[in-house]
Amino acid sequence: MKATIKRVAGKALLAKSDSNHWVPLDAGPKAGGTDAASSPSEMLLIAAGACTAMDQLFIIGKSRKELTRYEMELEGIRAETHPKIFREIHFRVVAEGEEVSADQFKRAMELSLTKYCTVSLSLDRSIRFFASFTLNGEEQEEWELPRDTSFFE
Repeated sequence: MKATIKRVAGKALLAKSDSNHWVPLDAGPKAGGTDAASSPSEMLLIAAGACTAMDQLFIIGKSRKELTRYEMELEGIRAETHPKIFREIHFRVVAEGEEVSADQFKRAMELSLTKYCTVSLSLDRSIRFFASFTLNGEEQEEWELPRDTSFFE
């Protein structure tokens, strides 16, 4: 996989990878940007969530179940001082699908975040992952997911 990043103006950038789609990025005014697009840190959070969402939809679909609604909210808790790395990421999903059980949904989330999601698994293991979901109006309690280090052995 390769990517190209081009400066547009100031801190505004355009990035493109193998899929040939351009993505705008910018910094906030404090960092000399105009806040015209998502920051790289925001894109990292979005990428982790989108990767997990696609995995979950694939895993649920593979069991011949269908979700009629799927929305994810992410919260990244960052360090107070530079480099302001992510310390925690909270994945919160609201979904509907009459044939999908809470156990199936939780399992799909766990498989994504611990085995399949390239983005989340590429993040430093010091980042704590938490997940929760509401399925068909029933809210499940948040739990912490283990961060396996065996990928590096």
